[in-house]
Amino acid sequence: MTTPQSGIFAIGPPAQVFLEFRLTEGAAVADLLRRAAVLALENTTTAAINLVVGVRPSLMVGVMGCPLGVVDFSNSIVGPSGFTIPATQADVWFWIASNAPDRTFEAARRVIRSLIGYAQVTFCETGWIYHGNQDLTGFIDGTENPPLSAAPAIALFPAQSILAGSSLVLVQRWRHNLEAFENLSSSKQELVFGRTKVDSIEFDDDQMPPNSHVARTSIPDGDSTLQIFRRSIPWGTPVDNGLVFIAFTNDQPRITQMLENMAGVSDGIRDALTHYSTPETGSYFLTPSMELLRSFVEIDLL
Repeated sequence: MTTPQSGIFAIGPPAQVFLEFRLTEGAAVADLLRRAAVLALENTTTAAINLVVGVRPSLMVGVMGCPLGVVDFSNSIVGPSGFTIPATQADVWFWIASNAPDRTFEAARRVIRSLIGYAQVTFCETGWIYHGNQDLTGFIDGTENPPLSAAPAIALFPAQSILAGSSLVLVQRWRHNLEAFENLSSSKQELVFGRTKVDSIEFDDDQMPPNSHVARTSIPDGDSTLQIFRRSIPWGTPVDNGLVFIAFTNDQPRITQMLENMAGVSDGIRDALTHYSTPETGSYFLTPSMELLRSFVEIDLL
């Protein structure tokens, strides 16, 4: 029996911080992972902090000494129009959540101090809940998310996998142009998304614009579509803002296909939403099970 990091499924904490690090030149990967694991094991829900740690897939491959079936976000995705989804792969990711911003602030500072000499901060962003479950565009975020009872089967690698209880997560920061989007009428905004704004009902197939966000990110799977488990959250200020996109899966190709569809790689049809929101970062991380995290602390990895 393996145990996932609890923060992956902890819905609700309103105050959040996202940190990305690169390994300091000359530092040992094993030392960095030990420190990251200790932080994840100490900061739990019972300590009023949800802390999820993710590790660059290639670093995990090196540590575990075998193929894991997942890869880094090493190459940017470029559509025929030139629209680019950038690859900015980092080495370690921390997602810190709590019910109060002072707690997330203090926890983030502890993480940074603990990694001095081992890793350098390359990205830091704060996030917060907007009207319960809305993106800053006013549309509900994660309408197609599975219920929590079904999410583990979508997010976590199965028991027979070497990564059992772990998950692969895509993390991106998107910057919105809210002024441009809000200048659209409500009906045009709905065409961009492919669903209604107030009650989040998807358009029928004969009314769905081929460049709508729904059309570009829906991958048919028999009578349904392939799912991911989204934990995205708004970031920023009234003048500079967007979405930290967080998507957990045990099947990397489905996320890759979604991103390529958004860029119009195969058919030249670019996601209409990308005219109002621009991706600025992109990394994949493996979020190890609690058992793997303990092994990083207890075993001489390298």
